[in-house]
Amino acid sequence: MPELPEVEAIRRQIGCVVTGGLICMAKVQRRDVVRDRLGRREGRLSPDDLGRRRVIRDVDRRGKQLMISFSDGGGMIIRLGMSGRINLEDGSTRQSVFAHRHLVWMIESPNAPETKIRMSFIDPRRFGGVYLFTSAEDCQSRLLAGLGPEATSIQGRRLGGLLRRTRRAVKAALLDQAVLAGVGNIYADEALHRAGLHPARPGDSISSPEASRLAAAIRFTLRRAIQAGGSTLRDHVLPDGSAGVFVGQHQVYGRGGAPCLHCRHPLEVVQIASRTTTFCPKCQR
Repeated sequence: MPELPEVEAIRRQIGCVVTGGLICMAKVQRRDVVRDRLGRREGRLSPDDLGRRRVIRDVDRRGKQLMISFSDGGGMIIRLGMSGRINLEDGSTRQSVFAHRHLVWMIESPNAPETKIRMSFIDPRRFGGVYLFTSAEDCQSRLLAGLGPEATSIQGRRLGGLLRRTRRAVKAALLDQAVLAGVGNIYADEALHRAGLHPARPGDSISSPEASRLAAAIRFTLRRAIQAGGSTLRDHVLPDGSAGVFVGQHQVYGRGGAPCLHCRHPLEVVQIASRTTTFCPKCQR
């Protein structure tokens, strides 16, 4: 599932291309992947609801969720789920053939209105979707409510306070989006390894110095992953068709049984919060 670095890398590619552009066409090819402004996934849906005749004011991100705001104050949140992706291509060329293309927007380039950009939402497994909102307040109160602080800017004191509220394993707490927005399985494993913390430690056992170390490890890991375009394991592809290359920098994730790159001790694999968790029993006591 795309985590914060993958979504942020997608946001950056999309934002610099479509921000300020006018949506001149919006087409729904599969209705049930869209939740309308009342949260419904059935019934009629107007192209205007998806931004037709609106200018894209901003492309932003909150945790793992991509947000596109329109000039009328409304907009949409795109949740990529397990296999969702956004594709950008030249609108003057013949549309590429993609299975599971559910929505298509045609956007006038903000720098050259005669040039069209075709943006598509593709999701083979359909765990993701597009969620429409009427205003920034509606978006925050209905679609983003309950999210914890952004993982990219988390500080030790704030993280320590959140972890002290739970006896769950620290890995499980990091996966909880109400605790910290944006971290998933890959980057939790990587950050815990960098911080030298065992993933099964109870959250309330993490000391203030350890919380500061973990917060710094989370920020560092996410920053490096964003710069690399995220981690392409199977489905994640950037809008220009390129892959995220942070997978080549994984220290522990997906390397169970291999030697730790720091101490050469074999990495172990356990299940925490029903997720495969890889760690070094020597470096993460």
